[in-house]
Amino acid sequence: MEGKAMQHFCYSVLFLALAFGPSMICSGLPIMTKRFVRIVNLLDNKQLVYHCRSQDDDLGERTLGPKQEWEFEFHLDFESYFNCEFWHSNDHHQKFDVFVPSDKFVHRCGGAHCIWHVEETGFFLYHIKTGWWEKSYDWQIGG
Repeated sequence: MEGKAMQHFCYSVLFLALAFGPSMICSGLPIMTKRFVRIVNLLDNKQLVYHCRSQDDDLGERTLGPKQEWEFEFHLDFESYFNCEFWHSNDHHQKFDVFVPSDKFVHRCGGAHCIWHVEETGFFLYHIKTGWWEKSYDWQIGG
């Protein structure tokens, strides 16, 4: 009986290792967790043009009218870097990562939702737990 109990224990440990071991990436964030990125246009009466993509997914070029927002969701994996390129008024542009699969970045968001708002003075990331908007990027002008 002891042999069967030990065999059952070994199968249980193997099952748990297979079920939960691969679900963690090196940063400690569980893979296949649903994440969200939201972009909010707070430009004064101007349209925001943007193009977001990851290594595997191209979300296409889109346009947001004033005070409009757009959100996309994805399941976190090892390659869940998303960057977006933004334009307005012909000469204002910027490109940066809107999501990085790291503890530090997710802490800046405050959770599974990363909310960016865009205004004339730049790009701000909302920290859900503190309620603060952190200015992260300025617009690049020209060229």
